[in-house]
Amino acid sequence: MIRAGKWVSLNSLSIEEQVEDKKPNDPCWFMSLKDPTIPSGLIEKRQAREMYGYPSETPLSEAIRIFNEETKCKALYAAYPPLTEDELIAAIVAGPDPGKEGEVWLAQKDLLWRIASERIMPKGSALGVESGGREQASPLRPNGTIQAKGIRITLVLGLDKRTDAMGVAKPEQTLVIRKTYSQVEIVR
Repeated sequence: MIRAGKWVSLNSLSIEEQVEDKKPNDPCWFMSLKDPTIPSGLIEKRQAREMYGYPSETPLSEAIRIFNEETKCKALYAAYPPLTEDELIAAIVAGPDPGKEGEVWLAQKDLLWRIASERIMPKGSALGVESGGREQASPLRPNGTIQAKGIRITLVLGLDKRTDAMGVAKPEQTLVIRKTYSQVEIVR
């Protein structure tokens, strides 16, 4: 195989390098794992990243590129603007919000400052987007007849140190980067 303009044998490449060379052309390959040509090592690597975060320090630009590429594959999130480095850094630098957000920022301030100043995502960190389960019943209508719909982008830290089998991040591990509510739904 030719790599970086030189001929190299597969035996001289690590397993990770071989998996990288066999990446599918479709950036949304992970949405349906029915394609038998997708290497099992690639699937395992992505699943490990989802569960335990990045396996090593990762440039912020690369982490955001991966996040945006994968987010575009999900129709629910595709309509929202992509995350930018500046947006993530601004959320960190702006400092703590009241309540849980303030606790997160203060508990992780050294690590967060390193992300903002050095533009490096630490080992065990991950970016995530969610909706659906995060929809909130309006406190103005406690019967839940009005719900807000939108997305929430979070930065999760310390996934590589998780000890629970369910994989639920603790509040001090999760910092909200963007919370966008875009519409309401009336439920009867």
